[in-house]
Amino acid sequence: MSVRVTERFAGAATGLVGLAFCILARQLPQQAGFGLGPAFLPFWTGVLLLLCGVWLMIRPGERSEAQAVPGAGLRRAAAGFLILLLYALALEPLGYLLSTLGFLFGCHLFLYKVSYVRALQVAFTGGVVLFLIFRVWLRLPLPGGFLGW
Repeated sequence: MSVRVTERFAGAATGLVGLAFCILARQLPQQAGFGLGPAFLPFWTGVLLLLCGVWLMIRPGERSEAQAVPGAGLRRAAAGFLILLLYALALEPLGYLLSTLGFLFGCHLFLYKVSYVRALQVAFTGGVVLFLIFRVWLRLPLPGGFLGW
């Protein structure tokens, strides 16, 4: 089976799982006493999975960076695991905001071929947006670290 057919099959399976998440999440309560109910996270996870599945099915059949260089996929996976491990270890001492900024910066710098400026832009924008979503909008308690926020 070719890589393209495998990607389309994976996209269809991912899209179906996302659709099932969306349908099943609609059966859960939308609101709770404090705001968002238990349907919020599964529904939006399903939407994201559905979009990712559609993207896998319709994207052009180009070779990825990981396929072009032998062994690059394993190196990138190991680097991603290491960055994720460092993120988990840094979460308490540095706090959510600083550790997320570092995680996003490390992911873009080491896993993709981007400049330092681009990696900083994505890390800062993504980190601040995620912080605002979780701390301000959802009002979740996040690790404050040595800064306290």
